[in-house]
Amino acid sequence: MKVALLLAALLVPSRLEIAVLAQLPPSDVTDADVERMIAAVDQARGYNDLVTVLTRHERALVSQRLLDSIDRQLRNASLNENQRGALLLARQAALDGRERGPREAAQLLCVRMIAGAALTADTPQQFAATLTTLSEFAPVISAALVRAALDTPGNTWPKPLFPLMEQLAADWPRLGAEAAATRLADTAKRAQGSPQTTAPARGATDSILVGHWRTTRIVFESPRDDHLMLRADGTAERWSVTASSSGPKTVGRWAVAGSVLSLTWSGEAQTSQAFTMYQGQLVLPNVQGRRVLWDRLDR
Repeated sequence: MKVALLLAALLVPSRLEIAVLAQLPPSDVTDADVERMIAAVDQARGYNDLVTVLTRHERALVSQRLLDSIDRQLRNASLNENQRGALLLARQAALDGRERGPREAAQLLCVRMIAGAALTADTPQQFAATLTTLSEFAPVISAALVRAALDTPGNTWPKPLFPLMEQLAADWPRLGAEAAATRLADTAKRAQGSPQTTAPARGATDSILVGHWRTTRIVFESPRDDHLMLRADGTAERWSVTASSSGPKTVGRWAVAGSVLSLTWSGEAQTSQAFTMYQGQLVLPNVQGRRVLWDRLDR
């Protein structure tokens, strides 16, 4: 299962997390205990198996040694996005285990895995395959559980995903995996519009795109704002800002043909990506599984 887009949603430590960590007694869990738990989770098949594994290894799940191990691995700069996403999922599951116990930790983990699959699947059939793998979870998922998993302090899950996941919680037990996945995809298309359908004619520099745009993502557990300035004269600028620094600006040019935005930056080849507008936000690229939402800052 792809997990790269989950990075934008995990994890900003909350006051609750800090309080829980402060109250934990010393643990006698060993590195071998942690390794056995991780191996067992990797081999788990389905929701019921995951609950069994986390319950059996609860001491390791709630241990400080597990968090230390995960945090140590997250400092490895050579990790790819999938590896980092898997570690962040494991870290959140460890925190959930401390606060709620192994069964609820497994439930919240399943919701987040399904939400990530919904964001990254290229087709409804691909998403349905994930649901089929977790079929034992269908009678368990609920709108309340979806909110508990996604609406957490510091989360940056896309807001349109919340009602889609709540709809899935109602559809999946009733309709089955494939029908529920198809209905979720259809609802998402109606809400966002499809760039492949007939698009209004657009000029070389479409006035609807002129402005200052920003998207925020999590990089190495810290927020990073990417800025894109599109001016009416066809010039463009981009730069990034973190909590501690602001990167240099790159200048270039932009143009629109139909529903495709082309950007050419100094010293780089031209890139062209489909886009659309959704509730005042710029969706760029507007490609299933890779959509990024940009907010306008110059209203």
